[in-house]
Amino acid sequence: MVPASAALLTEPWVRAAYPVLDEVTYLNVGTYGLMPQPALAEYQSLLAEAEQRGGFSSGRAQRQAESTRARLAALVGAEADEIAFTRNATDGINLVLAGLRWRPGDEVITSDQEHEAMVHPLAYLARTQGLVVRRVALSADPDIMLEALDAVLTPRTRLVALSLVTCETGTRLPGRQVSQWAAAHGLLCLLDGAQASGAIDVDVQHLACDFYASNGHKWLSGPKGTGFFYARRDRLAELAPAHVGAGSLLRVDLAGGVAEACASGQRFEFGTRSWPLLAGLGASLDWFEHLGWQRVYAHVEALSDCLKQEIEARPFLRLLTPRAFGQSAGLVSFGLAGCPAGEVVSALRQRWSLYARFVPHYDAVRISTAHFNNPADLQRLLAALECLHGEQHAPSPAPAP
Repeated sequence: MVPASAALLTEPWVRAAYPVLDEVTYLNVGTYGLMPQPALAEYQSLLAEAEQRGGFSSGRAQRQAESTRARLAALVGAEADEIAFTRNATDGINLVLAGLRWRPGDEVITSDQEHEAMVHPLAYLARTQGLVVRRVALSADPDIMLEALDAVLTPRTRLVALSLVTCETGTRLPGRQVSQWAAAHGLLCLLDGAQASGAIDVDVQHLACDFYASNGHKWLSGPKGTGFFYARRDRLAELAPAHVGAGSLLRVDLAGGVAEACASGQRFEFGTRSWPLLAGLGASLDWFEHLGWQRVYAHVEALSDCLKQEIEARPFLRLLTPRAFGQSAGLVSFGLAGCPAGEVVSALRQRWSLYARFVPHYDAVRISTAHFNNPADLQRLLAALECLHGEQHAPSPAPAP
């Protein structure tokens, strides 16, 4: 099946902005995105000016970084003062988990499909502060998901912390219903959007979550080391910054005992910062805005749907990602009968220069259908999988007489 061309970004200059695509079939932006050449050139120019001219630079990078903050806010339906710059989604998750005042025995609900960015800080708090972590099976079905949450809710529950799109199977959480459930029970809700922003349309107002963490280096094609964190304005004060410094406090008087944190997301930002890095993320946003966000989302959806249909048409492949795009996003995970997924991913890379991701927990291959991928990329993948399957089932050579 070939998706309708009207849903695809078919302009030749889209792929031309990624020269590495002449060498590899890159299906792994869910791990590391690629910067388009125009954005990379702008980032390198800003970086060179800042590093070569220091305090004598024009200040262009800092101005563009602040513009990036406003554009990230608009991208997710927030206000600029509700956005803090971070290095990645893990930073944002930790701003919540380390910023809340826990008591031994307090409980957090999370899922069985979380990334280490969520699992590790929760495990650390469980070990050091007596936090109780309750895990539920994640489902894209709102009724099933809410029933699972109901089953583990106790009077000690304080936070629901879940991925909006899971990194392992690409399942999309019914985020709005979960956030509303949390609010109805007097709980806070944190959503990890690492696999969401840039792949699907995200609106934190519609989601009704209290906190949202994401990154710039995956689906947003920004520099590595960029991310952002959203906290609803009336929830900011509930988070105590674990670190403070120049820029994060509104008023300071050491002698008078005054240390008042900024009332905006900048309460989490301090010290000397890499303005070119953040402006570089803005340059990547330029790229997407030029393409048109709705066209990008439609492209991701069309390729994802196409790949899932092709997987279902092959009995030797087992689809793990929900079939409906409304219950998934840009990740597609599957297993190959009779062949360990780690070996499949290695073979794809070594024999076909095709980059995918291995998901050990499900023994699965994970594919990212990015805005620069096309149907030919998927056909190369499927042909390689058919070859590997055929080799697994080829008859053994007859013994020599």
